[in-house]
Amino acid sequence: MKYISTRNSQNFFSSEQVLNYGLAPDGGLFIPKHLPKFSQDSINSLKGSSYQDIAFFILKPFLSDLFSDIEIKKIIEEAYMNFDKEIVTSSSLGDNYLLNLFHGPTLAFKDYAMCLLAKIYEYYLSKKDQKLLIIGATSGDTGSAAIHAFKGIENIKIFILHPHNLTSQFQRKQMTTSGANNVFNIALDGTFDDCQSLVKKAFKDESLNENYNLTAVNSINWFRVLPQSIYYAWSYLNHSIDSFVVPSGNFGNIYAAYLLKKMGFPLRKLVIATNENNILHRIINNNDFVLTDVIKTNSPSMDITISSNFERILSEFLDTSSLIDLYQKMPNKDHKKSINQNAHKNLSNLFTSMSATSDEVISQIKKTYKNFDLIVDPHTAVGLVCAEKLEIKGAMCLACAHPIKFQDTVKKSINEDIKYEKNFKFENEEKFDLLKNNYPTMKEYIQNHA
Repeated sequence: MKYISTRNSQNFFSSEQVLNYGLAPDGGLFIPKHLPKFSQDSINSLKGSSYQDIAFFILKPFLSDLFSDIEIKKIIEEAYMNFDKEIVTSSSLGDNYLLNLFHGPTLAFKDYAMCLLAKIYEYYLSKKDQKLLIIGATSGDTGSAAIHAFKGIENIKIFILHPHNLTSQFQRKQMTTSGANNVFNIALDGTFDDCQSLVKKAFKDESLNENYNLTAVNSINWFRVLPQSIYYAWSYLNHSIDSFVVPSGNFGNIYAAYLLKKMGFPLRKLVIATNENNILHRIINNNDFVLTDVIKTNSPSMDITISSNFERILSEFLDTSSLIDLYQKMPNKDHKKSINQNAHKNLSNLFTSMSATSDEVISQIKKTYKNFDLIVDPHTAVGLVCAEKLEIKGAMCLACAHPIKFQDTVKKSINEDIKYEKNFKFENEEKFDLLKNNYPTMKEYIQNHA
């Protein structure tokens, strides 16, 4: 498999380079030069297959130049060993369905790709005499999923930045109580966008990259976003559902659905659901790329205004100079930004979008509990609000996390404590370092602990 950068289609990269770099040297994101195309017959032959077999079918074209078929199957098998017996489940919700993606070890959809990514790196490093330094940013769930997946793996150190006091207490404790010596938690005095910006600066820092083998575990890493396409395939194969409502902040989850569609799965409707940080909704509906201040909401994992993965889809419709110019100007809030009409038309033909307010989220959690005896987390509720506003029927709405991760918001909605059969005591003491929002400080911290 050959890859290019979203910002340069002339230079080719191998799968091994993509795995090692995480982010392209020019600051762009890796995308395959050509995606594999699955025939409808081969897709139909998967009906009745296990989640692991579906994963092998999708991942093999991307991993076959790194691992043997036997190794790929072992990676997949081991990745899901700590999931519930049923890796994915669905629930009926009146006119639509819920895709329950909280059966992994940290109770969030990020587990489905992160556990695979960790095993990919573990198997890869076992063949190499090298160490890996992971730097990632999180708005809550990515960090906890990454820390659980990578903790204790030999030759790997992982640094996770999260916005201080802007995650749920449960999310924070999942990150800060691992007790693993190879895990370093950074609480940044800023927003998720600030965390993500510092991570990108690290990958552009030549002096840092010369001394350390850096990679990312955010969905800017191709091998993190790709496995998220598997549960869309599972939904199509098990329920014949071709429409999805996806709560999205960084565009990674909905992009994974788009990838599956490009590879041949007949997905019909892809809906982007946003909270009040609604830049993705404004882009799709009004061609409005103007960056606004981050609004603190009750769906904090979506409190994002610069959606990194959106660059991947834009690279298909914009020339390189226009793409780079757009992302360079985006931090300037006073600059009026849009893309050419043809590119915007292509985007709006591919995606539908809507946004939800925090008050609507509270009402939706309450209504879903009353009508269906189901408790949903606030991010899932964002999707349900948007589905109702758009009068969507027959779609799979993604349930992104178990509601226990957002107890305060859910209790405010239904006035009941959430019970969960697994016992999360967080017995280890919390361990994190609060850093100022500037790159030199973060760089020094990494160098001191690497």
